[in-house]
Order: sequence, then structure tokens, then C-alpha cells
Amino acid sequence: MMRTVRNVTMTMACLPALCLALCWPGAQAWADPAPFDLAGPNITVAVTRQGVTLPIASVPQLAPGDTVRVQVVLPASENAHYLLVAAFLRDPTNPPPDSWFFRSETWKAARRGGGALNLTVPAGANHLVLFMAPATGGDFATLRKAVQARPGAFVRAAQDLEQASLDRSRFETYLATIRRVAAKAPDTLVHDAPVIAGSLRIKINDECLQRQAEFQAACLLDSKQSVVLGGDGAANTSTLTGAAADLLLNLSATPQGGAGYYSPYIGAIRDIVGIFGAMRTARYQYIPALGLARGGNLALVLNTPPSFADPKSVLMVALPEVKPAMALVPHREPGAVAACLGAKQPIVPVTISPLYYATDFAHDLTLRVHLAGDAAADLPVVPDPVRGGLVIAPGATLPADSTGPMSATLHGMWGFEPFTGPDVALAVPGAWHWQRKDAGKTTSKDDGPLTLTGAASACIVSVTATAPHGTPQPASWKPVGPDEITIVLPAKEDRHDQIAISIEGPKGTAPATLMVAPPAKAPPPAARIIARVSEPPTPESANAPTFQLGNTDEIPANARLSFTLKAEPGDKFAGRDAVEVGTTGNDTVAHLTVGSGLTLVDPTILVVSLTPAQALGSSAYGPLRVRLMRGDVAGDWLGVGTMVRLPTLKALDCKTGTAGKCTLRGDALYLLASVSATRGFDSATSVADGYPGTTLAVPRPLADAKPGPDSTLFVRLHDAPEVINQVTFHAADSAN
Repeated sequence: MMRTVRNVTMTMACLPALCLALCWPGAQAWADPAPFDLAGPNITVAVTRQGVTLPIASVPQLAPGDTVRVQVVLPASENAHYLLVAAFLRDPTNPPPDSWFFRSETWKAARRGGGALNLTVPAGANHLVLFMAPATGGDFATLRKAVQARPGAFVRAAQDLEQASLDRSRFETYLATIRRVAAKAPDTLVHDAPVIAGSLRIKINDECLQRQAEFQAACLLDSKQSVVLGGDGAANTSTLTGAAADLLLNLSATPQGGAGYYSPYIGAIRDIVGIFGAMRTARYQYIPALGLARGGNLALVLNTPPSFADPKSVLMVALPEVKPAMALVPHREPGAVAACLGAKQPIVPVTISPLYYATDFAHDLTLRVHLAGDAAADLPVVPDPVRGGLVIAPGATLPADSTGPMSATLHGMWGFEPFTGPDVALAVPGAWHWQRKDAGKTTSKDDGPLTLTGAASACIVSVTATAPHGTPQPASWKPVGPDEITIVLPAKEDRHDQIAISIEGPKGTAPATLMVAPPAKAPPPAARIIARVSEPPTPESANAPTFQLGNTDEIPANARLSFTLKAEPGDKFAGRDAVEVGTTGNDTVAHLTVGSGLTLVDPTILVVSLTPAQALGSSAYGPLRVRLMRGDVAGDWLGVGTMVRLPTLKALDCKTGTAGKCTLRGDALYLLASVSATRGFDSATSVADGYPGTTLAVPRPLADAKPGPDSTLFVRLHDAPEVINQVTFHAADSAN
């Protein structure tokens, strides 16, 4: 009767470190537990309450007084004799009485075509568990005594097996849905797989979606590599081995309802180990069976092949807990958009539990639409993990004269109990017309998202933007109201032509198209220079040589430069304005802002301050220019002057007997072009290009060049050789 279920493995409930080991290439062999991939017997289960009968897949909880019909389904060729034992459990410290145990000799029942157990849930019971044990002498009494001897351990095992079965159902639903999408439209997996996983609260390996489309499904279906449905408990599993470790690593960790990816579950593992490990005797070993409910059938899934030799295997499976009904009612998220009744499969704007997809606990779901007056219409809805929520069933329609917006209330059954969900908003496409929200105004902003208003935003299928002679491209958009959306347009600098915006609605609705003109170019800021001051740095000593520049247009590179900009009539400065300063032929530009080089005196006056050599670097020279920047719009370049670099001259040595020559000492002498004793530059000394020395032979100053004890030389600079400048050497810096 045993058969292998291929491509099905139990999800991993593991500690973070162990999860990493399982998913990391080259993980140790002990970290790869035996999967639940053995299909055991099928059991049909139906529950009747107050005259209503439901299959087991639709029953989330049992209640006292329920009638539970249980029957093992065995093939005609079955040779093994299995004893089915049903037991009700109560408090962990209160053993169940003998009358709460029931038996069925399934091998005899199979021949008679019957053998079902009809059980009534007694008052005070908390759990119903089923055991399947090889028939031997005294087996029923032995099993009953084992349960009565350790009721708490069996209660904990029942709780955890029920939870594990629910989580396994989520995993099976994930596998089935991925397979269905892969068979129908494999190219959509990259979009659909994260939605499916999110619907079922399963975490997948995103690397699977980076593979080629034909390999994505195989990766997503490999639970050892791609699926995590685990816990964050603190139990140390490193010392567990065999069936106990297998169960520890395979029972899922999320609470009923699947709230979140991880939850504290591992704390209950010690009791499970106690049952399925320590309770092993010479005659019996207990192995877990997960029950996967589909309709009225409970398919058992095992991770250990049953043994018919000592120690013989006893399968244990848990049915729903006996407790008050607790419906997992959908809830509406704040700001949720409306459902569009014109869409192919409108999605209801509510959040639901993963158990809506993985079980039939929620059934007979309808959306009651409130029409004009007291009229109402019920639309059936179904959970769809690919869409990520409840969708209105195909073919469901409202009266032709229905107009939106409308409201509706979700109704349904959770097991035997009815529930009422939240009110939700509904929309219909209506007249599919869209326009700019600022249409008709004299001005409009072009530097932000485009806001459109018109029809129902919930009914939009897609938005595309098309440039002239281009192909439609998806545009980023989001709803900001029932009839309002914003669209992100390309940056202003990338928009040189008008763009066609197309908004597609539900099938049968003609797309709405509107044109967006390119943004108007802002006028460049205009200003002029009205004052300039250049202050050379303080000399190192009072007797240091003094430069007297021959042209007021020259600006020493190491001087503190300040100049004033005045806005042209009709323009004003603002705190966000900036100034760029640079030299002609040099790519280096200094960017100054208010508080960092700029001072806004008033809306029409702006003072610029900088040291050119610090702002532009030691290699910058030549015509200095400035322009005003307002955002990405630049004003015209304005000339400030000519930036010149000055050598550092230290002394002039004119000793007696040097035949009309003196020695000039200093640094950066390569910044000199030539030196002369006369303004007319007769017999001048030329300085070689890039001269690296610190001394230079220059003409002796004329006695009458400058009255008094000081000496004067005339120099042309490398950066402005057409200008004649004068250097005065004071008595302490020259020797005659």
C-alpha cells in the first residue's frame, strides 16, 4: 500500500542557523532530513453539526456534540491488517476514560464494505486523534494504556501535528499553483511567484527568479533550495538525529492562519521528541502522519516507512481541535483601493489568511453589493493566490443600469459558522475620460508628477507613454483618489517633444489618450557685476618684495577676491540660486551657494567671495568668468578679470663687482616670463619655460629707477605676458 509521492517535500521548520545550513551550497549531510514524501492510507472524514454535514477540508474546529464519521480507504489488494483506533483527549493532566477510545478492524470492514466509526464528540474533549496500528494480540489495550499513561504528551503532539498538517497544506497549495502557472504561462512566473508565495506566507529564494524562464519553475519547486516556512525558536537541534530530528526540521512554524513567515513553534519540539523517540518500545514505535484534507478525504503523508516487524509502527494523525469557532475574518487595509466591477476578475480590497487558499475552511463567499434603494445583489468570490486575494468569480454581473461608486459587504462561512466581513468600495469604469487636474489654469507645474482626474482609478489596467516616432513604454503611476492618479513623467531635461499618455481600462473600454507638451524653458537668470575687490594676502615680513600689477584687470590667484552681482531689472535672486566660477579653457568650475561663498544681501544684491587658487586649483589661470545658476538653467558668463599666478620673490642680491648682474632669489620663478631693469625691457632677461630653479641672474636695477634706498625691477608674468608689472625690493631684501 505504500507509494512514493514524487517532487513533494515537507517545508523546513528550522532555526535561522540551521535554515542557512540547509540552503547553503555544500551543507552537511546531517542537515538534510528525510522528507515527508511517503503517501500513507487515505481516510474519509465527514462532520455533522445540527443537521449540516461538511467534509473534513471545510471543518476548522470540532465542537461538543458533533458527529464525526471516519473510515479508512484501503485497496482491495491490501494484505496488512490495520487496526484503526480513535481517541478523544482532554486536559494534559487528565487521562481520557476508557469510553473515549474506539476501534475498527479495517481488514474485516474492507471485505464487508463498511467499518466506519461514527463518533460523537463528548463534552470536555479537546482533541480527536486517530491511530493506525498493525493488528496483534492486545494492541488496542496497549495503545489505550499508553495514551492514558502520558496524556499531556499526546495532547501536545496532537496540537503540533494539526498545525504541521495545515502548514503542509499551504506548501502543497504553493507547489500546485506554481506548477499550474508554469504549465500555462511560464514567462509570468517572475511576476506571479512572489505573489503566490506572499499569499501563502512562504519565503522563496529570489535567485530562482533571476534564472532563465525555463529553469525558474524547477528551482521554485525545489524546497531544499528555494522554500523556507520555518521558525525562530531557541531549541538547539544540533544533537537530534533520526526520526526525531526529521520531525523537528519538517514541522512548520507558523501559527494557525499563517501570520508572518516565522513564529515561536520550536519550543514544543521536546514533547514531540518524547513521544516519537522516547516512547519507542521493543514492540511499537510511533511515527507522525500529516493529514492533507481535500474535500472529504484525508490523505496521510509519512516520512518513515511503517514497519510490520518489531518494533511495529503506529501512525498518529490529528483531526481539528475541539474548541469554539474562531473565524479568520478578512480585514480591509487603510487606504485600500476599490474593486473595479468592469475588470476581468476584480480583486476585492481585503487581506485574507493563507488558509483561505490552502483549505476549504472559508466557503460560500459572496460580496453583497448595495444597490439603489434597498436592493442588493450577491456576487460569488473565490480566493486566488496568483492574484493575491479574493476575486469576483468569472461571469458574475450586476444589473446593466448599475453605476458607481458603490459599497458592498463580504459574507461567508467559516466551517459551520457564518461571518460578516468588512465593507468595501466598488467602482465601475463609467465614461472613460481623463484630463489634467490643472486643466484650465493659466500655469501648470512641469517639474513633478502629472496628476490626472476623471474616471475610476480602480479600473485602470495600464498606463503607457509614447514619444513621437517611439514605441509605447509602461509609465509609473499610482492612484491617489477614487478618480485621480499621478503619473511619473521623464525628467524635464529628457523631454524635448510632446508625449502621448494612454490610459487603458477594462475590456470593451476604449483607451483614453491625452498629450503632454514638453516643459516650457525657464528664462535664464540675468545679472551684472557692479563692484570688485582683490585683497592680496598679508606678506610674510614687512620688508618682503612688493608686487604692483600693471593692469587693474589682473587678479592674483592667491588674493581674496570679492565681487558683487546685481540682478537685472525684472529678475530677483533667491536662496536656492548658485554661482559657478571658472577660467576660460579650464574644466574646473567652483560651485558656490548661499552660506558657502555667497551672501544674499537682498533680492537684488549677491556678494561672491573666494580665493581663486583654493577654489580652482594651482593650475588655473587666465580670463576669470562667472555665471548665475537657477536650478538647471544657467545665465550668461560674465568676465571678472584675468587670474594671474605670482611667484614668491624673497630677495635681490646685487654684490659689488658682479658686472651689472644681480641674483634674484625666490620660489616658482617659472611664473615669470622676463625681467628687466627698465620699463622698456631693453636687455631684459628671459626666463626659460618651466624654469625650476630658485635663483635667477637678472639685470642690476638702475640707480634712478626709484628714489630712495629701495630697488625696482620690471617683470612680465607667464599668465599675462603683455602686461608690465613692477616689483620693489626694500633695503633689507637687497644688497648693493
